[in-house]
Amino acid sequence: MEDIDSASAEIETQNRALIDIENPYKVLVSHIAVMLESLESTPSLEQYCIYRVPMKLRKVNEEDFTPRVVSIGPFHYGNERFKSMEKDKLDYFKKLIGRGNEGLEDYVGLMKELEDKIRQCYAETINWLNSDEFVMMILVDAGFIIELLRRYFFWDRKEQNHLEVQNEPLLYNSWQLNNICHDLLLLENQLPFFVLEVLFYQTFAPFPENFPPLLQLTLDFFKNYYNQQNRLPNAGARHFTDLIRTLHLPMSRRLLPQRALEEFKSLHSATELHEAGVKFKVGSSKCLLDLHFSNGVLEIPRFELSDQTTPFTRNLMALELCHYPHDSYINDYIILMNNLIKAPKDVDLLVKKGILVNGLGDSSAAATFFNPLSRQIKFSSSNFYYSRLCKDLNAYKKVPWEVWMAIFKHDYCSTPWRTASTTAAVILLVLTFIQAVCSILSLKGV
Repeated sequence: MEDIDSASAEIETQNRALIDIENPYKVLVSHIAVMLESLESTPSLEQYCIYRVPMKLRKVNEEDFTPRVVSIGPFHYGNERFKSMEKDKLDYFKKLIGRGNEGLEDYVGLMKELEDKIRQCYAETINWLNSDEFVMMILVDAGFIIELLRRYFFWDRKEQNHLEVQNEPLLYNSWQLNNICHDLLLLENQLPFFVLEVLFYQTFAPFPENFPPLLQLTLDFFKNYYNQQNRLPNAGARHFTDLIRTLHLPMSRRLLPQRALEEFKSLHSATELHEAGVKFKVGSSKCLLDLHFSNGVLEIPRFELSDQTTPFTRNLMALELCHYPHDSYINDYIILMNNLIKAPKDVDLLVKKGILVNGLGDSSAAATFFNPLSRQIKFSSSNFYYSRLCKDLNAYKKVPWEVWMAIFKHDYCSTPWRTASTTAAVILLVLTFIQAVCSILSLKGV
């Protein structure tokens, strides 16, 4: 019997050796096959929506991309800097789940089911958090945000019958509230919006009468960050940063600037265009991107420069660089404004016309606002949405007399003192001319 087993083993060894000779790359093939199978679980680029800010943009000013008081999501999770807010987050989460009919186990189970989908929204593998840590973080952060939006809604309307908004430290401390609002709009500090929607529905459905939907609560909380009031975005938002970007676009895509075939090279500054006869007018549109040039008049919607504007604008830029490289409307707007504003006198002109509100105080600071931003944008002259507008502005020519008058007004009548001095000089010149004519006539005996 042992001889038979030994013979069988020898035959099997010979067969294996024969197979290895016929297929010497079997181990390598098997290894590559495992690698290819692992790709099936890798999210596609379309699923990514939350990114690390590109280093070239972060170097401009790291503080504009870093949370001040609260960490949301995995990128800044565990940072000691935000430890003081963890108790408030847990307290808000506890209050939120206490409003629903579900137990804590149900909420955990719900997030466990969504875990893979949530992880795929982040543009890097979150390997520093295991499953339990990740689910706990998402659940607490989402609960904190929803409860914050809800409390703010009632507090903002002075509905003091809601006991939880009385003596609410996060709401009554304007400095803290502004910092939280700032942090919730940072690209690196986001949760997928569908997580908030699922948790919101799980807690409040069926909804009480007159209870606002989550999107309305969100728009109410961020109302100081967009101009187009009383509108809801057409497409679903991926997260808060994406939502606010959408609110800066026209409601209809056909109203967005269209790509032109002409390549954009450069644009004259606002002062140079004004000297050439272009008139500047504050646009009536609530859409920041809605610039129009017609009959020598350039209409630009009102834009406010402030300490709040800088980080907000830069995070929208970062989102477009990462997620909307072919629909970079905000970045193209920044490039356009950087061309218009090249010196403090350009700022002064646009402020005078009501187009710019300079909350930075100094014209020099305002003049350099757009420049460091535009330098970080990978600019494609053939894919610039304002190329047609810039071409029309550069080509605009008024009749010589009107051009001369525009320059004359700028150089000699830009202030009351200059106007008075110029008027006096003209009168003196006319009187001198009359006196000269009279002298000539008297010599001729006329």
